[in-house]
Amino acid sequence: MIDRRLVLALPLLPALGGCGWEPIYANRQTAAADAALQSIAVTPIAERIGQRLEMALRNSLNPNGAPAQPKYLLRVTMATATADLGIQSQGLGTRGDVSVAATYQLSDAATRAIVQTGSMHTSESFDIQANGYSTVVAQDDAFVRAVEQIRGEIVTRLTLFLQKKAAAAS
Repeated sequence: MIDRRLVLALPLLPALGGCGWEPIYANRQTAAADAALQSIAVTPIAERIGQRLEMALRNSLNPNGAPAQPKYLLRVTMATATADLGIQSQGLGTRGDVSVAATYQLSDAATRAIVQTGSMHTSESFDIQANGYSTVVAQDDAFVRAVEQIRGEIVTRLTLFLQKKAAAAS
């Protein structure tokens, strides 16, 4: 049996379009760049941290899967470093730091011409514990946080670039 309230509300649905209602996840500012972002193929990135960044970029740019006919290729190179920040008088570290630097190139898939480049750096710290396992887990978590920051920055820069390109074309 159909609820009476639903039957009464159905005629009001067309009026929602005129009152300024829009879907909560609709983003008119990035709509022009969304199709272009989905046409970016991410090339493999070396090492485990690179694999994490590659998968995160693929999921961010095209959550539905890999593009069938990519218009752009994204190449990312990464460099990582770890350091002890806090050193006790016995020479033991108490605080560690991971630094991640990334450089990316967005190129046209057909012509291989580079259309945008950029580089970024992030640093995350972690506690060094007496237990070796907890230190490894904390260091790995610092790398995960660094990858997320790099991913967010790359996606933001690509979105802005593709928005400007779409605006210039129209």
